[in-house]
Amino acid sequence: DEKSLLQNAAVLGKLFWLGAAVALAEVERWAAEERLHALERKEFLRRERRTSVAGEVEYAFRHLLVRDVAYGQIPRATRAEKHRVAARWIESLGRPEDHAEMLAHHYLRVLELSRAVGQVAPDVVDPARAALTEAGDRASSLNACAAAVRFYDEALALGFRDRVDEARVRFQRGKALHLAGREDPERALEEAREALLESGDSERAGEADALLAELWWHRGDRERSARHLDRARATVEALPPSAGKAHVLSQVSRYCMLADENEEAVRIGSEALAMAEALGLDELRAHALDNIGTAKVNLGDASGLADLERSLEIAVAARSPEASRAANNLGVTTWMLGDIRRSIVFIDEAVAIAERLGNSPLGKYSRLIQVAQRIRVGDWDDGLQRADEFLAACDDGEQHYLEPDIRSRRAVARLARDDVDGALDDIRKALPAARRAGDPQALVPTLAAATRLLVWVGDTDEAASLAREALAMDPPSWTLIDLGWVAGDVHCAEELAEALERHRLPTKWTDAARALLRDDFRAAADVFYDIGELHDEALARLRAAAQLVADGRRAEADEQLQRSLVFWRSVGATRYIREGEALLAKTA
Repeated sequence: DEKSLLQNAAVLGKLFWLGAAVALAEVERWAAEERLHALERKEFLRRERRTSVAGEVEYAFRHLLVRDVAYGQIPRATRAEKHRVAARWIESLGRPEDHAEMLAHHYLRVLELSRAVGQVAPDVVDPARAALTEAGDRASSLNACAAAVRFYDEALALGFRDRVDEARVRFQRGKALHLAGREDPERALEEAREALLESGDSERAGEADALLAELWWHRGDRERSARHLDRARATVEALPPSAGKAHVLSQVSRYCMLADENEEAVRIGSEALAMAEALGLDELRAHALDNIGTAKVNLGDASGLADLERSLEIAVAARSPEASRAANNLGVTTWMLGDIRRSIVFIDEAVAIAERLGNSPLGKYSRLIQVAQRIRVGDWDDGLQRADEFLAACDDGEQHYLEPDIRSRRAVARLARDDVDGALDDIRKALPAARRAGDPQALVPTLAAATRLLVWVGDTDEAASLAREALAMDPPSWTLIDLGWVAGDVHCAEELAEALERHRLPTKWTDAARALLRDDFRAAADVFYDIGELHDEALARLRAAAQLVADGRRAEADEQLQRSLVFWRSVGATRYIREGEALLAKTA
């Protein structure tokens, strides 16, 4: 009858198909069509103009309440059997990848309802496990990592007869946990690695270690990251070309680049790229090009930007979460080259891509770069609020690679607002965090920022020691700009000038640092404006005004002061407002 058909349709959900209703109701197709037509006339259902299942007529409940009431009238044990029939009908359609989540839903309902009545049929377990695994794989391919974890958890709860299959699912689950930014992915990945090695899958075991290396790098623990990376490389070294081996090699290239071992990064990255191209692996092509491009820019080769742009293009076309890292690194490299405004566009894009394509660790990383950018360009209300929230978590024990950078930026703002103790606290905490992170790109800017702040609060001895440490690492100019402000105070002007000469790709940062070394603050301010570094522009104009007042050039001094004070007043920088207004009085 019509009521029975309505209940059977309700098992399928808000939408259902004629073939499924026939299978559940166990009636002839013509009879089901007649009853469905009658239900249409009574406005319980409507026939859809398009169908989501090829060759099937699709119907929808007009009101969800009707569907829910009809479903609720079915006894639990009967519901379980009907969901099982629905699952079999879906399996009969073929193309399991197209219906993976729908199939998994019905098997999950079978399991839940069967458990509720204390009886799970043994012959349900194997097809349910297979369906849940397929749904997890499908969700992973769509970057729906939280859904993938849920499906994998359900599959693992059913147990596996084949340890190879179980190890693979554990690995996929650990990877999804990592990308989703969930708690404790390291435990899942460690367990997956052990299971993979026991089952003889060295390729994925190496990938698990590569993911663990990434996890610990994001947490600012270079030593643990390096241990996992070395282990990953050793695991896949003797293997023939494969996706897993290409992934590990590309990760090795990445961490060589981050360690400023750029020639090695290009060499290993090129090996990974060739392997990815031979195997037709677009996501890994993008990953390798990202590393190669960034390393080239570090070496002074601006053609690396084209590699980064190609990486982003490939990753976006492949709908890969790797696109967020490519956009992030384009943002970082354009900042390194002296264009903060363009850098902001790329970093904002990286955040949007990470949210859209499911890369939680990179999304958090790029959002923290946004925080530093906001402070640099004068959006202190947003930047400092976000910095406070992040650093409060760090004070509670959270570790992150960008902690030293955010602490250094907040210290600059705190000093500007006359919070000397707060600024010193940030710098004291930033230094050990930067040493733990280990990479020159994390350590050198922190050393330079600490040098500058310590000089300005009167601790030149420690500042000089930190300046020498920074210069000994022979870093690029963008990491050393803070030293330009205080090079004379810590007696490193000659060493800094030599470091700038050695820089392989001169940038606007180089020009700004040289202007600071000449005490040409007006020129430095103009360069900082071109870069988009508004804090240092305002500070340079303040210093230029002091020079002009001393030279008796009051009108020119007033112009520089007014431009400087506009910024300081907008951010509430009382230290520099007071200094500027004192100079302003002298120009009156």
